[in-house]
Amino acid sequence: MSSDKKNPADRLRVGKVDFINTLPIFYPLESGAVGHDFLIVDGTPTVLNALLAAAELDLGLVSSLEYARRFEEYVLLPDLSISCRSQVCSVLLLSTVPLKELAVKEIILTPKSETSIALLKLLFSKRFEVEPRYRVADYHSSGPGWPDGASAVLAIGDDALRLQKSPEVRIALDLGAAWHEWTGCSFVFAVWALRREALANRDGLVHQAHTTLLEAREYGLRHLEEIAATAGQCSWFSKGECVQYLQTIEYDLDADKQAGLRLFFDMLHEVGELSQRVPLHFLR
Repeated sequence: MSSDKKNPADRLRVGKVDFINTLPIFYPLESGAVGHDFLIVDGTPTVLNALLAAAELDLGLVSSLEYARRFEEYVLLPDLSISCRSQVCSVLLLSTVPLKELAVKEIILTPKSETSIALLKLLFSKRFEVEPRYRVADYHSSGPGWPDGASAVLAIGDDALRLQKSPEVRIALDLGAAWHEWTGCSFVFAVWALRREALANRDGLVHQAHTTLLEAREYGLRHLEEIAATAGQCSWFSKGECVQYLQTIEYDLDADKQAGLRLFFDMLHEVGELSQRVPLHFLR
């Protein structure tokens, strides 16, 4: 968490997903390369979703599905996301058997993500026409290797980057690539959502925060080698692999990504996962 420069009441509480793919935004902020007055709170996507929903954060990098479920309470920051044009590399279905065989198998789902779970279920029901059994479980508790007895695992973030190298894995289905092959659209895994009361009460701080995050992103994308050096301490991930990975992730929210986001929400509405169609409301 950043050092106190102001009274906490005068600062925005900002949620940070503590994955490598957020470093191009948060490394510039936490290293001091880009100044800010945020109170930064770390957590998994699921944890940050809950904190934002409970108004324990003002602003956060949260699952796209969290925005969709409570869009009346949030506005989106323009031109910011965690997304991909096709391959994402860190949202993977890792399987020890062919996909068709998963019709009689169980997929263990990470408890860290909601958007990825919803996307996986859409792909299996609508594209692959296979209906596995699903179970949410903290497979990380069994150790750093492949979970004992698992046929398939949905892994995200750093877990996916690590587990895909397990010798048990026969198939690594990249969900970003699978979505793009199916729909032709980009996929948005996470958005920057702001609680509406924060906008109403602290409009100036909010707009400055948006400017600061855009500045941090631009700095981060210009310094990927430097950022990768901070993540290259993992035995399973070299500096070169980190740079290549971060170049795959995209951090904007252009028209193509907005179209992909709308399509995803519309599909979830059609299958009953969302009770109504979801508009995209942006900070103005």
